[in-house]
Amino acid sequence: MKLKDLGERKIIEILEYGETGLEEKDDCALIEYGNSYILLSTDLITRKTHIPEGTNPFLAGKFFAAINLSDVAAMAGIPLGFLVSLSVSPEYEIEYLQEFYRGIRHELGKFHASIIGGDTKEGCDFTASGTIVGKQSPDLVRRRSDIAEGQYLLVTNSLGSAGAGYIYYTYGIDRELGIKKMLDVEPRINEALKISAGGAKFMMDLSDGVFASIHQVSMDFGVGFKIYGNKIPIDEDVKAAAAVSGFSIDDIALSFGGDYELMFTVEKSSIKEFTQAMDREKIEVHCIGETYNGDNVIYDKSWVPIKNVGYEHFNKIPLNK
Repeated sequence: MKLKDLGERKIIEILEYGETGLEEKDDCALIEYGNSYILLSTDLITRKTHIPEGTNPFLAGKFFAAINLSDVAAMAGIPLGFLVSLSVSPEYEIEYLQEFYRGIRHELGKFHASIIGGDTKEGCDFTASGTIVGKQSPDLVRRRSDIAEGQYLLVTNSLGSAGAGYIYYTYGIDRELGIKKMLDVEPRINEALKISAGGAKFMMDLSDGVFASIHQVSMDFGVGFKIYGNKIPIDEDVKAAAAVSGFSIDDIALSFGGDYELMFTVEKSSIKEFTQAMDREKIEVHCIGETYNGDNVIYDKSWVPIKNVGYEHFNKIPLNK
């Protein structure tokens, strides 16, 4: 069976079947080290899949570092270092790689992390693979398995920026702005630390979008979600992107992914105290739903089932309606 007939999540399930140590389904692997956890994660990009034509190498490097850092943010960790491995055609200019690395260092430097190693090999085009290393005390690490019924579901900032950027770029409306909205993302490292300390429970990043993420969590942990469709914080360009593309606002904000915002839960009994603490810290959070014992539904004048499971790599139909 071809990979395009399976999709990313099914491929991972098949490849990891029977492996020990992979029972936890978090953004980072955890290794106990003294009184702390070491956090480890890896992510890669290729020119064809992740770097739109016209992207400058500094922004590509910044994006590459950001998506790896976002995995540490998703567990409220503190980044320590980054390993970078490249497979690159000999036809590339050295100046391209220098600018790519400058973008990496720029992003890492925001969080006092640095490149600590890696590898470079001759290849056919351009592939960059990163391994991020972080740490955190056990009481502040946030895990997906902390999800439970009866919690409020929240997100940071607004949703749909990357989706709108994809449409702006693909439809030729404003390719430069489209690239910026897709790639100029920020890992929510500092916000995650304060959100965790404020009492958050479950946490993950929204690299794959809300619908894909809640679908995966429901499959993994058996918890259902009620999404408040009228409470979704929408990026300022989503409505314009919907108007020119034919995609709905929900499609762009909840299905396209690529925003790298945080999605997390808070106990209902502590939501007032939590939101007040976030206001004091000037961290923008929005309550977009709750967890319960049931199927995933969204409110649109009435509660309707969520059939769209969002984007995943290898899927020949990106939006499964």
